[in-house]
Amino acid sequence: MLRSQFEILYPGVSFGNNVQILGMANVDIGTGSCIGDNAWLNVCQRDNEKRIKIGRCVLVGRGSMISAGGFLEIGDYCLFAPRVFVADADHVYSNIMRPYIDQGATSGRVVVEENCWLGVNVAVSGNVVIGRGSVVGASAVVTRDVPPFSVVVGAPARIIQLFDFEVGGWVKIRDDCHLSGLLEARERHPVPSRSVYAQMLHKTAVTKTVNPLVAGGGVSI
Repeated sequence: MLRSQFEILYPGVSFGNNVQILGMANVDIGTGSCIGDNAWLNVCQRDNEKRIKIGRCVLVGRGSMISAGGFLEIGDYCLFAPRVFVADADHVYSNIMRPYIDQGATSGRVVVEENCWLGVNVAVSGNVVIGRGSVVGASAVVTRDVPPFSVVVGAPARIIQLFDFEVGGWVKIRDDCHLSGLLEARERHPVPSRSVYAQMLHKTAVTKTVNPLVAGGGVSI
């Protein structure tokens, strides 16, 4: 019954086994996307608004958790490895004499822009924008914005590479001064805007649908 509901609400989207979506009316998933086994999508605030927006050709890896209290967006062509956690909401714990479960939750805004790759066990929390074309290494903890076309690792996440459009490649960050210089250069020579980059991706993309086998479902070949 639930699978037929998914097919009606999210045409062209593949689902693995044991996927749970709480607040289906508040979740939008683009065609060609794939939600892996045991993934959990949760909307804390139920209303007439779309609180979770997942773009086209997005892979949400097995066991991943996505939770929105305010608004959470995942752009086209993003890849999430297994067990990625992304949330804009957090539990309130200001009163230690009252159960935290009774104190409600905060709400924020998380945006993972187009064509980002989040490795296994990545955690993203708070009001955060992960810029387009970025890569987040395995087990990184992201609690602040990531500039577009960056590679970040660690807990808390730090930038170790930036894509330099002037040289046409990734540049390893030597130190904070080097990073500041590269970011300042971007102000003089801006990187492609989000809309322009999305258009570029759509023109060059070969993949139109994430292979449904990636969702799981116990299928072997």
